[in-house]
Amino acid sequence: MEADRFSVRKVRHRDKSQSFWIFTPDLEVHRPSLTVLCRYQRSTQQTYAYSLADHLNWLLANGKSVDTVTLDDLRRYMNGLTGQLDGVYGAAWRKPTQRPLGASAAGNVASIVKAFYLALAVSHNINAKLVEALTSHHTARQGATRWNGEANPLAPKKAARRPRFLPDEQVQALFAPGVLTTARDVMIVTWLHDAGIRVGGLCGLRFCDLHLTHHHRCQRTDPHIHIVGRDDNPNGARAKTRAPVNLADDGTVLDGVIRAVSPDMISTFHAYLLDEFHPMQHLVDHEQVLVHVLGKTPGAALTTAGVRKMLGRACTRAGMQARVTPHGFRHKAAATFYAETDFNAEMVAQEFGWASPQMVTDLYGKSANQHAMKYLQRAWDATARPPTESYLVPVASKDTP
Repeated sequence: MEADRFSVRKVRHRDKSQSFWIFTPDLEVHRPSLTVLCRYQRSTQQTYAYSLADHLNWLLANGKSVDTVTLDDLRRYMNGLTGQLDGVYGAAWRKPTQRPLGASAAGNVASIVKAFYLALAVSHNINAKLVEALTSHHTARQGATRWNGEANPLAPKKAARRPRFLPDEQVQALFAPGVLTTARDVMIVTWLHDAGIRVGGLCGLRFCDLHLTHHHRCQRTDPHIHIVGRDDNPNGARAKTRAPVNLADDGTVLDGVIRAVSPDMISTFHAYLLDEFHPMQHLVDHEQVLVHVLGKTPGAALTTAGVRKMLGRACTRAGMQARVTPHGFRHKAAATFYAETDFNAEMVAQEFGWASPQMVTDLYGKSANQHAMKYLQRAWDATARPPTESYLVPVASKDTP
């Protein structure tokens, strides 16, 4: 089955950069897809390459071509991706182990599929009605903000995002004796909890990114770290940031996303450094901070998958049925900081590296508002109706014998 499918492969160039290209079942480079994939940076290109390869496999399995496919065909494809297809239409093209996509992931697929066909329209004989349908959808309003842009007729409707709340009890359970078995694991959970750093940014940290002393020759005087987006980390970790990064004459890292660190973050880092990193330093051949401290590959850079597996094992030791994810800590840290700043979305966006304060309001405007219950209770207490308990007590009638 794999021999009859489009596939994505990592291509290494002479300048040591990497790209993700789509190959045909005959193992030839799929040239039409390069037209659109080359527009994007490596991290986005990887996501879009796998999404576009899936669409090409759907075309192949159902005997369709890019020249004749219609908008209705593409909508059926999107419905099949999200598990919303009624009845049976066409041939199955996805593996049995692949689950339906959520609205966010399906939106990514819709974006690259639309871009793919619009790019082909320049040099190929694409269905004119399809091109017109993909370009004629415009939106003039988004919420309370007016803006002009093109809507995607293939994208599914997205519900309001409401991150799941990570309870304090689960965090406390992770720090119970015997749950986190290494100083490195204690450092990881502490940094995830206090900073709310994404797991890709955490595993991508290098020692030159750590400015853990006061009055460092940098843009921030208090202890901090720089989140830098790099494509050459040996563990494949990538920070989700496009902020430009510069180096001073002495090699000091400047710019990027600058994040403050707590005293506990600094102390757990030094505990890991002294107890576990230094004894195996001779095995380390890279600049990453987090490494394997046990197992068959001591000294190797720790991957994001390794962090997730570590959290899974810790949850099992703690006896928790729920599984804690690295991103759950980010939601918890951001929501807590949002409430402590009296809902200053701009401050949260600057600290956590979001491009727009509106993203903070949309994500945490309701879930972070822990003070709402206090005012709701006041409103309920001020109601004109009688209290529920006495109101429900039946009053004996005078005619009752």
